Amino acid sequence: MQLPTRIRQHKAESDSYAILLYRLRNIGIFRNVTESDYGIDFEVEIVHGTSVTGKYFKAQVKSSENLKVRKKDEVPVVGGIKESTLYYWTELSYKSHVIAFAVDLKSEVIHVSRPLFWQATTLINGD
Repeated sequence: MQLPTRIRQHKAESDSYAILLYRLRNIGIFRNVTESDYGIDFEVEIVHGTSVTGKYFKAQVKSSENLKVRKKDEVPVVGGIKESTLYYWTELSYKSHVIAFAVDLKSEVIHVSRPLFWQATTLINGD
């Protein structure tokens, strides 16, 4: 009998979400939006004490077992982002901040980007 196998990418994605949700559980309400994934994995609403603030941001999660971090500015390097996703992030940024979480699966360190609008805009080459 041949059973399905779990591919490495699905396990990494699942592990990164678990790490993120556990480590950042006190910042707010994480709403999973991966069902129709177009470049956003979560909408996060900030909670201050017991008050649900109505302030939120959109988040994309990237992960790796060998996450590369630039030494000069300690920024993780993540590749393979489609130009259509960059356009999508810039459009979303008119109404909400869009940030990225980069999760190192070995150390469980979470890197958080600044809002992605300007970075995404400069990476679009228009061809």
